[in-house]
Amino acid sequence: MSCGIDKLVLLCVFISKLFLQLAREQGVRKWGYGHVIDLRQTDHKLPIILYCDGMRDGRHKVEVVGVARLGQSRTLKILKEVIGHSSGARIYRIDFCVDLPGVSVWSLAQICYVGPSQNFQIYRNRTGDSVYLQRSKAKTILLYDKKRRLRAEHDPRATMYASGDELTRIEIQFKGAGVPFKKLRDIHRYSDLNLLSGLKFRRLVSSSNHKKPLRAMAAAHLATQIEDFGLHAALKQFPSAQRAYFKKLFLKDVDGREVPDIRGRMKKSVQDWLDDRIRHPRLPPASASDDQE
Repeated sequence: MSCGIDKLVLLCVFISKLFLQLAREQGVRKWGYGHVIDLRQTDHKLPIILYCDGMRDGRHKVEVVGVARLGQSRTLKILKEVIGHSSGARIYRIDFCVDLPGVSVWSLAQICYVGPSQNFQIYRNRTGDSVYLQRSKAKTILLYDKKRRLRAEHDPRATMYASGDELTRIEIQFKGAGVPFKKLRDIHRYSDLNLLSGLKFRRLVSSSNHKKPLRAMAAAHLATQIEDFGLHAALKQFPSAQRAYFKKLFLKDVDGREVPDIRGRMKKSVQDWLDDRIRHPRLPPASASDDQE
C-alpha cells in the first residue's frame, strides 16, 4: 500500500463564485475562518473542505480530502472547478509517504536518524507507536505503525493483514515556509526531489568488538537506549561534538540488504501519483458470517 502524496492544502485569493457563495450561506465559523464547509456533504459531492474568509488576512484555504486516491489529473480537475485558474493558489502543506510491509516501526527506528534535526517526539498509544525524527513548523518526518492505525480507525483495509504482519509508514510533511515548490503548477517537480535526503541508516557496533572496558560499557549503554527509544533519540542525548565522536566510534553503515530501498520507493510512489497510477488494495471477500450480519 503506497500512496505518494498523502495530503494537499492550498491557500487561495480566489474561490469560484458558486462555491464561495455556498460557503457563506451554509458554512460555519471556526478555526480562524468565517465560513468552513465540507463539499462532500453537499450536492456537489466534491472531496474538498473549504475554509473561506480568513479572519486575519481574508484569504481562503482549500484542503483536498483523500488526495492519495485521486492522482494528479483528477486532483487538478477538481481544483480547477473549485478555484478556477491556479495562478492565485499556493501550496500551504503537502505530505508524502511510503509504506514498508514486513518492517516494524522499532526495527526501523533503531537504525535510522535525521542529521540536523533538534526536535523529536515518541508517542505510544492504542493507534500504535509513532516516532517523530523531526518536528517543526516547516518540516516533519515520522515513522508510525500503519496497520495498527488502520485497525484503530476500523478501516476495511486492516483486514488485509494477519495479526503477525508488520506495516510501517514513513511520512514527510512540508508546511508554510518549508514547502519546496509552492506554485500548484509546479507540483510535478516533486518527483525530482530526494525527499528523504536527510535520513541516515547506521547500526550500532556490538560492545564485544571494543577491547577497552570503558568503550564496551558505553556501547552497551547506548545499545539499551537505542532499543528503548530508537537511534535518533539515543544520539540526541549528547552534545553535537560528542555525538559526532560516538557516531564514528560506535556506529557502522547498514548493509544494503538490511533495509529496503526507502528513497527509491518514495520516489516511485510520488511518480505513480503524478502519473495517475493509483493502486487500490484488494480487500479479502466477506465471510458467510459477515454476510449474515
